[in-house]
Amino acid sequence: MLYYVGGHESLQAVAGKFVDALNPGGYLLTAHANLISDEPDRPGFDWGLPFGAKVIGEILASTLHLQLVQELRTPLYRIQLFQRPSRVPLFKARSTPKVIELAEQPAPLPPEVASQVLWHGGAPMCPAQTVVTDQLPILMYHRVALTGSSATARYRVTPEAFEEQLRYLHDAGFYSIRLKDWQAAMAARQPLPGRAILITFDDGYLDFLTHAWPLLQRYGFLATVFLVADAVGRSNHWDHGYGEEIPLLGWKEIRQLQKEGVEFGSHAASHRPLTALSLEDIVREGARSRAILARELRVPISAFAYPYGDTDRVVQHLIGACGYVFGLSCQPGLSQFYDALLALPRIEVSGSEGLREFVSNLGRVPASCG
Repeated sequence: MLYYVGGHESLQAVAGKFVDALNPGGYLLTAHANLISDEPDRPGFDWGLPFGAKVIGEILASTLHLQLVQELRTPLYRIQLFQRPSRVPLFKARSTPKVIELAEQPAPLPPEVASQVLWHGGAPMCPAQTVVTDQLPILMYHRVALTGSSATARYRVTPEAFEEQLRYLHDAGFYSIRLKDWQAAMAARQPLPGRAILITFDDGYLDFLTHAWPLLQRYGFLATVFLVADAVGRSNHWDHGYGEEIPLLGWKEIRQLQKEGVEFGSHAASHRPLTALSLEDIVREGARSRAILARELRVPISAFAYPYGDTDRVVQHLIGACGYVFGLSCQPGLSQFYDALLALPRIEVSGSEGLREFVSNLGRVPASCG
């Protein structure tokens, strides 16, 4: 019956109550149907509900002190056995559950049940009206790259991991929006339909073009990239202390990406921590970068991502005075209607986390950023 608890956060809360009710070593057995709202390209039921067996299983498996031990999959159902470990781990350990997959449904379905099955997938005929976004996940990435310095591994997601994350978002029904869409929802206090998400990249690395953008296009997602205006076409001088020099996007690549649908914002002029600067220098960082980007891209620049997440009310006020509408911080969490537009929180996607942590972090996020 977990289809009916509400949204992801409600399901995560229920999962926590399951853990509290289990003795160490105790088991939880679940059985749920596959719904096309989870996986529109696979067999499933058309029940008009926000999620089915796939998402339920992923959220339960991502819950601390709850381990997926064994799973039986059929074309239309998943039966999953979870266990609360006898010993309390210091962190969520990764494990490989035993999975038994049946190619055929083991028993015939009653006609009234069979009539609700879409064997080749498809879109729900009765979309769930209760699935809305009134708390927006704004994801923050830095790089998508194969290799790099171990000192900066936190800020680097492999292409394989990035594709796994995008596949999950696609399968779970998430879709991209722009900052202006969220601004309108906030102003009207009106939730967005379905599962909205906003994907951002800081610094403007060249590997966004080679690794990240092709995957975003493949799965139908948009992105906003924040550029360090004085460093365009150069390298990440602010990270030289890590012994790693990484090329940044040049104007040719940036204009190409802009034509293909990528939006760009400012990450200041020189990537310095703003609270350490004088009031005049804060304004120079904001105004200079906005002027350079607007001149080169020929569009107004409305969004600013604070370098290192370093901001306070004075910085936000001055950045707003430079003409920016949105300020993106590194404060962890989901954006809500009452957030200040110049202090929007984001969810950092770390290179050290697996898919379970990624899914869990979409609802509850401890992090910081660089």
